[in-house]
Amino acid sequence: MQMIYCTCNVNVLTELIDLVEKCNVHDYQVIDRVIAKNRKGAPRFNTSVWPGFNATLLMQVKEEDKVKSILEQVKEKNAGSMNEDELITVCTWHLDDYIFE
Repeated sequence: MQMIYCTCNVNVLTELIDLVEKCNVHDYQVIDRVIAKNRKGAPRFNTSVWPGFNATLLMQVKEEDKVKSILEQVKEKNAGSMNEDELITVCTWHLDDYIFE
C-alpha cells in the first residue's frame, strides 16, 4: 500500500480531486489552508505580501495501477500548465501498516 501526498495551489484543488476520482480513488483526506514556499512559483503564506495558500490531498492506495495512474495524470497536467503557481507536487511512500477497521 502506498501513501500519496499531493499539494497544490488551492485554485487547482478541484481539478486535482477530479483527476483522483477519474483514477478510481475515492478515499482521500483534504487539508486546506496550507501555507507553503514551493520550489517554483511564488510563496503562498496567506498574507498581504504573499497572498494565497495551498491545499493538500492525502490518499492511501492499495492498487499499484491506481498509484501509477495518478502519477501519470499529475505529470501530464503539470506538463500542460503554463503557470508555475498551478503545478501539483506529488510524492509517494510505502505504508507498512494501515488500520481502518
